[in-house]
Amino acid sequence: MSRSLSQHVYHYSQPMHDEVLHAFVEKINKQYQDSVVGIVFYGSCMRTREYNDAILDFYVIIDKYSLAYDSYWLRFANSALPPNVFYLQICVDEKIYRAKYAVMSKKSLFANVNKAFHSYFWARFTQPMTCIYMHNEEFKQWFVGIQCAASKSFFYNVLSSVSKNSTSSEFWIKGFQLTYAAELRAESKSRAVTIYENNREYYDGVFSGLVAEYNFSPQNKFINNIKWKVRILYGKFLSVLRLMKATTTFVGGVDYIAWKIERHTGEPVSVSDKARKYPWIYIWPIVFNLFKQGKIR
Repeated sequence: MSRSLSQHVYHYSQPMHDEVLHAFVEKINKQYQDSVVGIVFYGSCMRTREYNDAILDFYVIIDKYSLAYDSYWLRFANSALPPNVFYLQICVDEKIYRAKYAVMSKKSLFANVNKAFHSYFWARFTQPMTCIYMHNEEFKQWFVGIQCAASKSFFYNVLSSVSKNSTSSEFWIKGFQLTYAAELRAESKSRAVTIYENNREYYDGVFSGLVAEYNFSPQNKFINNIKWKVRILYGKFLSVLRLMKATTTFVGGVDYIAWKIERHTGEPVSVSDKARKYPWIYIWPIVFNLFKQGKIR
């Protein structure tokens, strides 16, 4: 018997616990205290459970920015261009583990997966995620609703870009290709296929649930194509702004960006001391050259 969309998402988002995750949860909660309502784990480390020589990815969902930050700049930055991204490392059994985490308020996340024109949030929250901390039991149901809403937004905005009888794999691969193109990404062109193949069962279940439960009428193809062209241009601009903002919140942010590009392209990226110290001034030639060489697109 097939599951509904919400049942399928709920099944795959069961809480995950281990010593390393527990240590990260404790440190994040200590940093933000009573403002955290949930912490979500996602990405390749969630799938493989391999944490060595990797960066774990979390979303920290908070109640209000005013409760999370003393800094006006951080409150403003999180509201104006979410999310704020931070670096964190812990030591467990004399081993260092590293993570980056993005901070979002419940209100902002709800709005962005339901109504945002750009795909940044609804493309991310349609993927498998698991709760590693919940302030209360209601958060789990709320977050399943967030993932379902993100999947609906993804479905609605990608549907007109595939043929009427497209398979689940064709739908998701095309969708990921579009959403990756709408950001400044270092991933290879085959990344969309890898994302789908690594979580085939999950994505097939989501696709079946969407097709069965939501009778969306495809958008006009011409209008849909125009929207994606605009998303791509707008998304590149937003990506640059987010990268620049991350240099003010992410310790070693410039080196992390260079490491990620090298990891996905296999080619080293040289970062000068000036770029580390004054990224808003000296990072632009680096970004331009990477874009020109096709290392990011």
